[in-house]
Amino acid sequence: MRHSIPHRISAPLSHPPHQMRTLFSVLATIILVGCASTPVPLTIDNIDSSANTKVEDLRPATEGTREIFSLLITSDQYGFHRLAQDLTEPTGPRLFAHMLQEKHGKNPVPRTKLHHFVVYMNMRAELKKVALGAALGGMIGAAIANDTIIRDGETSHTLVNPESFAALSGENEYKRALYTEAELKEGTSAIVVFIDSDTEGVRRFTRTVSPMKQVQQGQKSPLHQALDSAIRFHLNP
Repeated sequence: MRHSIPHRISAPLSHPPHQMRTLFSVLATIILVGCASTPVPLTIDNIDSSANTKVEDLRPATEGTREIFSLLITSDQYGFHRLAQDLTEPTGPRLFAHMLQEKHGKNPVPRTKLHHFVVYMNMRAELKKVALGAALGGMIGAAIANDTIIRDGETSHTLVNPESFAALSGENEYKRALYTEAELKEGTSAIVVFIDSDTEGVRRFTRTVSPMKQVQQGQKSPLHQALDSAIRFHLNP
């Protein structure tokens, strides 16, 4: 964690009902991301059928770890998080292996290398709205995706420029979670998933931007929806 002591934030003593719903939504997400003592279970049919599916994991070690880029509301990095892979069970890479096996049915899976699988959360606008009592604008997209956006409902997918992705590291890593209004309505909290793999020498690098929104009982969580959609797009060019 780059900052361990947040600035004190002044907030109104009372909130209108819609702001209270937003506040509870934000607090629930923070608890989920930062304080979960056990993984959040994802209901996956026949997960055991891919127990022996092998995917060579070549990801940087940090991609599976949690990072809150800043707790300072004045920081450009405020509101951006990298999610730990053990937040869910199965993990994102394990779900990737399972869906890869599903794609190939009972046939052996071709040799596959996983170079990147990293998940970010962009809550900047919503968190600042709660803290400051005002809406924010001016969201911009990280210049790591190409111009072709493929839409799947409210979710969007693009291909990724590997050099630009690599350039957004260190203090600039949080920018990977930025998005354009063409991808998602400005001010929406989002989950951003990057997957980079190659199968028998054919490499594919994709990015998925999926909204965080309330779901009905029995529906997949926003994180589950984002992972599922990202992997399906990645595995089906």
